Amino acid sequence: MRRLGCLFAVLFADLVLLASGCSRSGLRDASDLTGEQLAAAGQSRCSVVKDPDKPLIVEWSGMDAAELESRLLRGVVAVRYEDCEMEVLRGCTAPGNYAYAQTTTGSQSIHIGSLDELLINIPLGLAQLGGRVERGEALELDMVVVGRYEAPQPGYTAKELRGGPECARATHVVTGVSLGAFRLSSVADSARGGAGAVLSGASEDTVEVLKESPPNMLEACAQVAATDDPRRHVCTAPIRLEVAPISAHAEALAGSQQFLRPPDLDRREVQSMDLDGSLAAHQAYDVAVKVQADRRATPERHAEAWCGLAAIEQDNPYLTQARELCDRWRDHGAVLRQSEARMIRDYDELRVLLELRGVPVEVQERAAASFLVTHSGLSAEAYPRIRAVERAKRRLSRGDRSSLPSFSAAAADAPPPVDSQIGRTMIDRRSYRKAISVGFAPRWFPQGYGLGGTVLGRVNYVHEVGFEVAYAQYAGYGPRWRYILAMARYERVYRPHKVFRPHIGASFGALIPISRCAQAPHPCASPAGVMTLNGGARVSLTPWLSLVVQGFAGAMTARPFFVGGVSGGIEFTIPTGRDWPQ
Repeated sequence: MRRLGCLFAVLFADLVLLASGCSRSGLRDASDLTGEQLAAAGQSRCSVVKDPDKPLIVEWSGMDAAELESRLLRGVVAVRYEDCEMEVLRGCTAPGNYAYAQTTTGSQSIHIGSLDELLINIPLGLAQLGGRVERGEALELDMVVVGRYEAPQPGYTAKELRGGPECARATHVVTGVSLGAFRLSSVADSARGGAGAVLSGASEDTVEVLKESPPNMLEACAQVAATDDPRRHVCTAPIRLEVAPISAHAEALAGSQQFLRPPDLDRREVQSMDLDGSLAAHQAYDVAVKVQADRRATPERHAEAWCGLAAIEQDNPYLTQARELCDRWRDHGAVLRQSEARMIRDYDELRVLLELRGVPVEVQERAAASFLVTHSGLSAEAYPRIRAVERAKRRLSRGDRSSLPSFSAAAADAPPPVDSQIGRTMIDRRSYRKAISVGFAPRWFPQGYGLGGTVLGRVNYVHEVGFEVAYAQYAGYGPRWRYILAMARYERVYRPHKVFRPHIGASFGALIPISRCAQAPHPCASPAGVMTLNGGARVSLTPWLSLVVQGFAGAMTARPFFVGGVSGGIEFTIPTGRDWPQ
């Protein structure tokens, strides 16, 4: 049976690349990667698949495709589909049979000229076709769809599967199949064939048909129009599968609101249990409880902990609750990821809509309100996209135009945007939207020094307004030039969610003398106004603790007229809004 793994695909592609002496963007040579790194690379690369729930299967061998066709006629097919790898499970089926639905004949052509395009469009074909693309060949996929198979229901639960132990490995059910004809060709530019081809003047492309199903029927299938056209019975090659994840509860299939909330641990049930079970069960329960209490753990990590406890069937007093939480966490993870994907797609569409100045503000406001109602099950505290739409809707309700920020990663090595509060790393929590910062910031300048502190209030992550008060000795370190430095301050922070956060700003205030006037001929200290421009950076050790360094330059009303220097210190941040970490 068919098993296509991205791990072997990446390894194969890298070995071909190493042998040919070529290089490609975004991937290293196989000699630089360990097996674990290759597996990790495969998983990250599979995350860019255009539509992972609708994979093309045009590269499947004739025997695999024929076996799939026969299985489709006997019942709803269950598969194991993970990380660009699909396996049709022979002994596991779902109830019901597919119904054939004829469609209007449609044609589509896809050009694939790079490994990334191959992964986006034909993820399951990376192992077979990746080497050709690496060698510089282009792939042309021509498809014609004339009908489809549809399962009797859009999703299935684990309890509905039939087939014994093999069903425990099933992750998805094939709920739809696009039928028709296709031709997959490889186009090689002969100009790349070497010096001989160039000298001979041969520069025509070489086309090789890799697979065609049904053979020599692509053009004929493209002409199918009538309902009773006999060619419809011939153009039945499976082209694209539609799969739905298997759920343990029927409500999870519809994305029920209750499955968007993390499952809770019923401790009353635990207290009434008989604790005379095995030591392994108690140890596994202890691990599961610790994971349950960790709000940064992913739903998949929760499911792994509780399913591990449920796997202990003998002398396990927690078995019933472990099985329930195992199923609930699995369903919660599936529903949450599907809801996140839909929310991100809707957000991108709404962002484009708000950029259109030809669309009335009232229409944009209704679209923003519809987005918030549709995704009300996702918390605004955990998803910055929802917070951005809330702010945009408030501006639109006042009649003002608004726009939405893009959350796309700016660079390949930058951490991708993580919307879910579960699994968010500390690097994404280096700043709070609203906060008060209290810092100790000594100043040094050629004529003296100052010791004091700052209090800054933060608004919308980037604007900070506050004041600074310090004891200063100016124009010498003797007792004659003692001041109180009092200044108002503003800063604009850049890269607010990063560890290194530069800022620029300005300060203005006064030097107030506190020392007695010395006898002549020494001059007396006098009040002076001060204004400076500031620039520096923070290094956020944690979201609430930062190291600060900055330089300042400006002018004062007393002699000397110019003042400048550096300051540095430590800063503590206290969140004041709803961004307090969970």
